[in-house]
Amino acid sequence: MTRREYRKKKAGKEKKWFQKKTALKVFGGFFALMAACTVLSRAAASVLVAQVEVESPTGGTVTSTFEGQGEVVPSDEKQVFLWAEQQVEKSAAPGTAVKKGDCLVQFRMEYLEKSIDEKNSEIDQLKLQLEQQEVAARGSSYVSSADSAARTLDLAKAQLDAASEKADQAQAAYDSYAGESEEEENEEERQALEEALQAAQNERDAAAQAVDEAQNAYEDAAAQDAAQEANNASAMESARLAGEEIQVQIDDAQKELDVLEEYQAAEGRLCAEEDCVVLENSVADGNVTTGAEVIVTGSGEWLLRGSLDEDSRKRIREGGKASVSMDSGERALDVEIRSVDTGEGSGNTGGSTSGNAGGNNAAESGGSESGSSSSGNSGSSGSGTGGGPAGSAGVWYAPVPEGTEVSYGDTFTWKVQVPSEQNYDCKIPLTALREDSQGNYCLIVSEESSALGTVQKAERVPVTVLEKNSEEAAVDSVLEKTDQVIVGSEKYVEEGDQIRIKG
Repeated sequence: MTRREYRKKKAGKEKKWFQKKTALKVFGGFFALMAACTVLSRAAASVLVAQVEVESPTGGTVTSTFEGQGEVVPSDEKQVFLWAEQQVEKSAAPGTAVKKGDCLVQFRMEYLEKSIDEKNSEIDQLKLQLEQQEVAARGSSYVSSADSAARTLDLAKAQLDAASEKADQAQAAYDSYAGESEEEENEEERQALEEALQAAQNERDAAAQAVDEAQNAYEDAAAQDAAQEANNASAMESARLAGEEIQVQIDDAQKELDVLEEYQAAEGRLCAEEDCVVLENSVADGNVTTGAEVIVTGSGEWLLRGSLDEDSRKRIREGGKASVSMDSGERALDVEIRSVDTGEGSGNTGGSTSGNAGGNNAAESGGSESGSSSSGNSGSSGSGTGGGPAGSAGVWYAPVPEGTEVSYGDTFTWKVQVPSEQNYDCKIPLTALREDSQGNYCLIVSEESSALGTVQKAERVPVTVLEKNSEEAAVDSVLEKTDQVIVGSEKYVEEGDQIRIKG
């Protein structure tokens, strides 16, 4: 082989090697570019795809937490209404411990005795008025106008009869004379008879007119008598009714007098029926009572009374546990709920008592706790009656823990956790629960294959909420215990969005 052929062959080999090397570089650059794009794509996905937090569904009960306010009250409360229209000399101030039989209120005796004198005077005046009405009810006598008119009418008729008879006689005399012969007529005598006839007829006409007038007068008098009789009957009935009304007033005044005399027998003292503490006193010394004033007393042990709202009253039951924190700053204590009063007549109370202390029995009871009103009746109510404080849907009661110092009106906050009565198969965190126009749902993690590999997406699962609290919800759905439910994300996630689990 010549040198020229050798060089030519060598140059051919070198050219093939260069082409192969170039091809290898091209392929290497392509794969490097693809790797770089993959890295960039995944880096972009890590920035654009939402990271989510997931939890698996669980089972069990749903515990609801209820909170509220409360205050310390005695187990027994009684409202004592004060006697009406009496001047208070002195009364027990709130916070005063009173023994049985001790005076709660001392009324001024001088004012009471003055009231008794005024009531006696009032009754005496009413009795005088009653006597006057009884006299008026018997009616008043009067002379009948019709009787006098009847006598006048009878006299007029008699006079008419006499005048008629006289006119008839004059007519007969005149006729008799006119029948004689003309020769025998005496003009003067005829004229005299004619004048006598005319006078008799005039007298008769006047008597007839007098009868008519007497008849009219009699009828008017009879009508007046009838009206007078009706008026008299009406006045008698009115007097009778007025007398009955006055008698009622006398009876009422006598009852009030009896009460005042009972107050007097009790020496103007309204006393406690049992050992108690004065909780409230709405009367000021020196004031005259109206009957609306009340003293609230408390007896028995101290109780915690928690106010319930509409939700808590349906779930909290007797025997449950409550965590109580006194506003005075003591540590939280657990107490057992003794009773619950929902104000629906359930009968569960805080051990309260009720009854009436009658003012009508003040003299017999030594002036013990009595009420005010004219009859002296008072009402008392216990701490558990009436459904609790105004504005609450009910109350619960629990004993004060041993060693805890409290006084009436001390306030506290309470918390009660109540598990659901049902054990649920599926519970999810409340943060996983969503709702739109189609109803409630949650999102779970699902996987799909793509050109870049397997990706994770958010899948919608409809749910029906059975019960929930502030942290979790019991639901009815097709969720499995192995599902990964989305409970949170760094950005908003919707159905079908690509996601990745934060880890």
